[in-house]
Amino acid sequence: MSIKQFDDNCPGCKPVLADPKTMETLPDSDPAMQAINAVWATTTREQRQAFHNITCNNSRNAADIALVEPLMVDIQLALDALSGPKQ
Repeated sequence: MSIKQFDDNCPGCKPVLADPKTMETLPDSDPAMQAINAVWATTTREQRQAFHNITCNNSRNAADIALVEPLMVDIQLALDALSGPKQ
C-alpha cells in the first residue's frame, strides 16, 4: 500500500466498504462494492489522486475537495440505487 503517493495498481488506493459488525472489507463481488467500483472506473486520474490525498494524507486542499465531492455524490447515488426507490 502506498500512503504517501497514489498508485493505480495499489488496492489500498481505492474506496472500500467495511462490514460494520466485523470491520472486514467487503469483497469486490459484493453488490455495493461492484457499484462503487463501477463509479471508480469512470474517474479521472486527478480525481483518484485527490481521493488518495484526502483519505490517506488528510488533505484539506480546496482543489482536492472540489475533485472528490462529485465523486462522493456519484458513489452515494450508486449505493442508493441498490436499495431501490425511496418511499
